[in-house]
Amino acid sequence: MEIQKITKSSISDQVYDQLKKHIIEGIWAQGEKLPSENDLAKSFGVSRITIRQALSKLTTLGILETRTGEGSFVKELTPGIYVNEIIPYVYLGKDSMREVFEFRMIIEVGSAEMAAYKMTEEELLALEESVDRLESYSEDLDKYVEEDLEFHTIIAESTRNSLIMQMNSIVRDVMRETISSLTEKVGMGIGKKYHRLLLEALKERDGELAKELMKEHLLEAYGTYSQN
Repeated sequence: MEIQKITKSSISDQVYDQLKKHIIEGIWAQGEKLPSENDLAKSFGVSRITIRQALSKLTTLGILETRTGEGSFVKELTPGIYVNEIIPYVYLGKDSMREVFEFRMIIEVGSAEMAAYKMTEEELLALEESVDRLESYSEDLDKYVEEDLEFHTIIAESTRNSLIMQMNSIVRDVMRETISSLTEKVGMGIGKKYHRLLLEALKERDGELAKELMKEHLLEAYGTYSQN
């Protein structure tokens, strides 16, 4: 096993940490413009390139917004902004399928109930179109899996909860793999049945029913998978 020596953090990382701390503490408020790169470089005693690297990282994380010709502005700080730092990657071990379904039970059951009360008519239409496409697939596994993901993504986004939306985005690749493995083993019938039932419950704005259907959907899918 090759072990690399521990190195000190780079200057740009130190600048990044200080800038982020100032933003979180409210020194620069939401919507406020940060000092120019020149001014920040003078304040920190570093080069403009170093400042630009730190600002770029904050922009990538969604903490800052860069406007061409205007500068960098503080965005609204929501819990979802920090998820990429809290969970830099998802590790899947031998219990992957069980762990993914446990995660989905915790997140998606509540999301289905919340979505019933928050979904727009446009989102309901998109969900119905997704269900129609899903039901049209009988042999194309890849298209089925992508449509299955799309269905659950629409529900997650309709919660208007930044943390749920961000978590859904982060675990999307993990879900794709588990849905693919599940469908190969148990077929498309369970997904098609429950997606249609969930759609009807959401159209009726019945949060309790949507919650129960999502729970049944996940339990039946995992139960069937485990028995085969």
